[in-house]
Order: sequence, then C-alpha cells, then structure tokens
Amino acid sequence: MKSDVPLPLAKCAFDDPATRRAYQRDRRKTLINLLVRLGVWVALLIVAKCVESDEQLIEGLAAFLLIPMALLLIGPSVRLLWLYSLKNIVLVSRPWQRCEVIRRRDTKVAKGFAVEIRLVDEEDELSKSPVMGAFTGHLHNRWPKKLEEGTWFAGTHELGGVIARPGGQLLMRVVRR
Repeated sequence: MKSDVPLPLAKCAFDDPATRRAYQRDRRKTLINLLVRLGVWVALLIVAKCVESDEQLIEGLAAFLLIPMALLLIGPSVRLLWLYSLKNIVLVSRPWQRCEVIRRRDTKVAKGFAVEIRLVDEEDELSKSPVMGAFTGHLHNRWPKKLEEGTWFAGTHELGGVIARPGGQLLMRVVRR
C-alpha cells in the first residue's frame, strides 16, 4: 500500500527531520514526566525527613508514600532507556524503507504483537520477513491500527528494526521471536 508521504532519501532514519522531531518530542515528554515524578518523590522525602509536627501525621504519610512514588519512577525510566536504545541501535544506522505490516493474531510472541513485515522495493516486489515481535517502550501496549495503512521500516529481516508511520510517528521496535 502506497503512502502519500514520500520516503526520505537520508542515509539513516534519524537524519529525516520528521523522524528526528518525533523522536525528540517523545524523549522530551518522557523526560518531563520523569522529572515531575522525581520532583514529587524528592518533595515527599524532604517532608518525611524535615517537617516536624506534634501528631506526625504528615511525616508518616509522606514516608508511607515514598515507596509507591519510587515505583512510579520505573515507567518513564524504562521508556527513556527504550528510546535511547532505539535511536542508538537502529535509527542512526539504517534508512527508512517502505513496507506493509500484517498483524498475525494466530501466532504468539514473548513480548508485544506478532507481525510480519513485507518490504516493498522500487518495482513493487515484496520480500517477506519471518514472524517478529513488535513492541513499544510503554508498559501497556495497544496495537495501533494506523500501522496497517502505510508503514516505514528501518532494519533487517535477520536482526529486526523499527516500524513507524510515515514521518517517524508511532515508533515500534521489531525483533525476531
């Protein structure tokens, strides 16, 4: 299926301005989320250690909330690490290629969704990949239906790579199962 957005001619996917903007926007949102949560955790720590009252209700509540708040730091931290690895492993080394993504509901994979990638070359010939697992850096994955309409792929069938909507939107890591 052809997309209206032309395929970038850059040597690597990260050189495409739209992909770079999408990556930086995701990284910025995740970093702000992490810093806000970290600020709340530090504020709770300060309240638990420095505030003194007669009934000690405030200090006790702040100390009680420190552990759940520390656990809430895990999600954005994992997402940030996922984004950095996505960039360093695939986006700076492979160019975008036009492809079709078919979700395979009949096959199970250990992580994410089972997908099959069919690369489309200049002569509209397809090269089919084995079933791979596609996942995001979020803890809860939902399959984006938009990926079945028109997709770009950076990577190889052997090692996996990244699939995205044209313009580098909806980044998903793809690995062999």
